[in-house]
Amino acid sequence: MRAKKTKIVNHSIRALVAQILPLQRVEIFTVIQSMLNIYGTVTDAEDYFDSRLHEQAWTNSPASDRPKALRAATLIIDALNFKGLKNAVYVLLEEDPEASDADIREAEADQALEFPRDEDTEVPEEILVVCYEIAYELLNGKDPELELENLGVTSRAYNDVRTSYHRDQVPIEHIINGIPSNQAWERLKPFLRNAEAIQLSRVD
Repeated sequence: MRAKKTKIVNHSIRALVAQILPLQRVEIFTVIQSMLNIYGTVTDAEDYFDSRLHEQAWTNSPASDRPKALRAATLIIDALNFKGLKNAVYVLLEEDPEASDADIREAEADQALEFPRDEDTEVPEEILVVCYEIAYELLNGKDPELELENLGVTSRAYNDVRTSYHRDQVPIEHIINGIPSNQAWERLKPFLRNAEAIQLSRVD
């Protein structure tokens, strides 16, 4: 288990070094800060956008903004409520079903991101794509909070995902849930704990 974790960390360090070497010295600290906990890498995102139509918002963005966009996208993803357990917690409970709350909290803290989950040891490809798509929309100028405000939202309940708003039509689900890309939202839905319990209602 420890050897596998070390291998993953070393791979992440090599990927990080490869991405910061082409940058100017003044940009390196900002990029390292942004790269600490993200889904995927800038290099993998570039490979993804190389095969995607309408990729200008990514390719035209400053190199130092790309890891920051991925970090922001990661935070947006991890704000949602997903099925299952973090892999670190899952492994702990498999080894010790009677683990204490303190041990569970420690395992939670040891895994900074929500994915991988349960028996998965790697982040699913779908989540990586979601991160890239959200990062793209952020670089393209979309602001999830501003879009939510523009819907005239008057209340929001996170536990059962109920929302009230002032509009004649039901708003788009991805905006209500803070995701700036509908494609990313559709890819996320199968992972959500309450994907089928989303309720939207109008305020008359």
